[in-house]
Amino acid sequence: MRTVAVKSQYQTIALASIHESTTNPRRTFEESKLAELAASLRTQGLIQPITVRPNSDGYEIIAGARRFRAAQLAAFEEIPVRIVQLSDEQALEWMLVENSQRLDVHPYEEAQGFQRLLDLPGYDAATLAEKTGKSESLIYSRLALLHLIPEVAKAFQAERITASHANLIARLPQDFQQQAFEACWRKDYQDKEAHLLPAKHLSAWIANNVYLPLDEAPFDREGATLNPGAGACSACPRRSGYNTSLFFDVAADQCLDGNCYHAKLTQHIDREVAARPELVRIETDHRNPNERQPGTLSRWEYTEVDAPEVENEDGEPVTPCGASKPSSSPSCGTKRQCCLIGVGSKSWPEESRTTLCALKYVKPTKSSMSQPRTTWQPTCCRT
Repeated sequence: MRTVAVKSQYQTIALASIHESTTNPRRTFEESKLAELAASLRTQGLIQPITVRPNSDGYEIIAGARRFRAAQLAAFEEIPVRIVQLSDEQALEWMLVENSQRLDVHPYEEAQGFQRLLDLPGYDAATLAEKTGKSESLIYSRLALLHLIPEVAKAFQAERITASHANLIARLPQDFQQQAFEACWRKDYQDKEAHLLPAKHLSAWIANNVYLPLDEAPFDREGATLNPGAGACSACPRRSGYNTSLFFDVAADQCLDGNCYHAKLTQHIDREVAARPELVRIETDHRNPNERQPGTLSRWEYTEVDAPEVENEDGEPVTPCGASKPSSSPSCGTKRQCCLIGVGSKSWPEESRTTLCALKYVKPTKSSMSQPRTTWQPTCCRT
């Protein structure tokens, strides 16, 4: 940590010769609190001097802008100050660190201050944590607030949503933030206006509508060819595991980019179908016929059945291949992974034994069969 020796002296100077700094990150002062402080100054005086540095316009405030404003409200003509000699960089650092250590600074303004410190030479998240006494996870959470879309950032600064809501939204890609912001509110039949829901409701919405568990993905997370523009999942920053300090409360590694995830999923399925033409596709959710993929079985055109334990009466149990993964939900769902599954009868073809990914088994209904099927075949599930 960098230590700077600063010469200082204490004086009482005219209030008119003091001015606020244009680089002070703190912009919001609650008027009622200023009035309370001004009333206290009238009876007790200014006990703690403000810190200033001399410049061409008089004295620039380094620390104590709130006390300065209260002294103006109290109609003081002069106040005690501590005069320090600082360079522009040192002055900025003092202001930013001093504000970050206060309890009443708005988190968004604190985030702006952190970012300005990171723009100074020699600063990173670890240095910020050491200088300010805050945890690295809080540093990352504050910095993430700067990625809020304008509408959400404005609502947060106006305190229409809490810091908990803002932090949850800020961690998401910006193309999801508007939806997440709208999920913060609910208007019941007796309400004239929508009311803000607790942050836990937003957290549940994100878990159900945004997060995609990478450990359940059927495709190769190390492969870079499924979506060449995005590359491998393991190196992607749009996942919770990329920054565990920011996503400290999120279990497992979650994909945050649904478009990329489903592009990889589609490519993975297409490759499997091309490699094994006998595969057929099913859908796990009801869908408009016009939206269905050609050749797929809709949800009402097949029936789930128990997995066969043996391929014939004298044979060995059918063992899922290494690519199969347990599902955390009864069905793939609209956002869960699609996976290779099987349909057919107990007499598995010889070539299917090593390629079956047995997450579930389904049997086509008679109405969906163009011709009778006497054997079970590997099937691909696509939502």
